[in-house]
Amino acid sequence: MISVIIGMQLGVVDCFKSFDVGGNFTWRVPDGNDTEFFDHWAESQRFHIGDSLHFQYKNDSVLMVDKYGCYHCNKSNATATYTDGNTVIKLERPGYIYFISGNEDHCRKGQRLIVDVISPHSPPVAPPPGSHGQPPESPAPAAESPAPTAESPAPTAKPSSGSQLQVSALVGLVATSLFFV
Repeated sequence: MISVIIGMQLGVVDCFKSFDVGGNFTWRVPDGNDTEFFDHWAESQRFHIGDSLHFQYKNDSVLMVDKYGCYHCNKSNATATYTDGNTVIKLERPGYIYFISGNEDHCRKGQRLIVDVISPHSPPVAPPPGSHGQPPESPAPAAESPAPTAESPAPTAKPSSGSQLQVSALVGLVATSLFFV
């Protein structure tokens, strides 16, 4: 009985998420004039350190670039290039991470992605300006899309379900241990 309870408690500790980039749409050129498809997809997700992105694609590639490279579809300073068609990238640091298609034409048609990775234990934050079709209440500073630097503070958000489950697992494990002592 004890091993079953402990096993159940420990089974929920590692709760990182794997995101299929674009959902069922996958990593490909957005349809028609929907150049903001990946922007909208990313805004509907909450990415934490330890989560991973799963890019599925055919006859294409994924490049990790800086902010400039993302907005200008410039792959000359790519920090990583993936061409296997089934790429998994673990999110290991907070801040903005930028991805583009290696095909410049695809990138210009909207096949680019910006993910905002947050720390696992962060307080709630207001949605970014302009999200959900609402204008910001006050003028936003020039840093609408902050550059991904190690010095910039991590954006904040409410704790992930993974961190809440970790605390729950620890409390349950301690309570179970004390009960049988």
